[in-house]
Amino acid sequence: MDLHVSRIFVYPIKSCGAYETKEWLLEPYGFQYDRSWAVVSEAGMCMTQMEEPKLCLVKPYIDLQRGTMTLVYAENKDEVPMEVPLDTKLDATKRTGKICWGGSLEGIDCGDEVAEWLSWNLDRPGLRLVWCTGRNVSPKHYGRLDPKVIGNNLCQYLLSTQPTLKWLQQEMANSIAEIDEDSLLLRFRGNFLISGNNLPAHAELTWDQLDIGGVKLQFDSACERCKMVNIDQDTSENIYKPMSILSQHKWQGKIVFGIYMNRKDTEKCKIRVGQKCTVINKK
Repeated sequence: MDLHVSRIFVYPIKSCGAYETKEWLLEPYGFQYDRSWAVVSEAGMCMTQMEEPKLCLVKPYIDLQRGTMTLVYAENKDEVPMEVPLDTKLDATKRTGKICWGGSLEGIDCGDEVAEWLSWNLDRPGLRLVWCTGRNVSPKHYGRLDPKVIGNNLCQYLLSTQPTLKWLQQEMANSIAEIDEDSLLLRFRGNFLISGNNLPAHAELTWDQLDIGGVKLQFDSACERCKMVNIDQDTSENIYKPMSILSQHKWQGKIVFGIYMNRKDTEKCKIRVGQKCTVINKK
């Protein structure tokens, strides 16, 4: 089937925009810098697009050589971008942000300048950017959440496939409206997109273990979806709702798209676009 990695995405700030790359480093907790920061409200809650859809308009650009993350709001070239160092000083102010589905994130405050920039652009006073260093797990997630995970919802990696994306795109064209493939893909906020000749839609739900260039990933669970996938990541509008299609095609009684994968090996290595994938086991 010529399975290979066709797209790689990292989401440095939880619930903010995607950063696409051709090659990226794997850390024990997942992709380097993936969900390593969170926007915390004045009330001490970790913000998501469910509370503030405009978070998706905060687009990060990472420069590893300079050691910086540049933030742009709504791709507005006239707006002054904000630069954040990738290495936050550990002696800075510590903060905690409660997670709406239980538990909390602990981290280091990134300072007043970026806080004011976020508050101004999102029109929400009192926001803070926090570099996540730890997580307190809620009792209902105890035993389910990978202990290496900090900012991700449940597991280190989220994977989807091109045929499943194409299937959903066609279903939406038949029932709702035509939608651009990238616009649809970005709503699901996955780390990998896997492509391959003759790969059927939903094949990923049968995979138990996947080898990507020697890196072994283990199936954890199908990714259950919420109404956040209805948010257009380029405009923040709640439009052309894929949730209505997915709800008509449930898997084991659940509304799903993509799969969570974990990696037990903690050695650092890289994954790149074009790398071949092999399904080692099927469920």
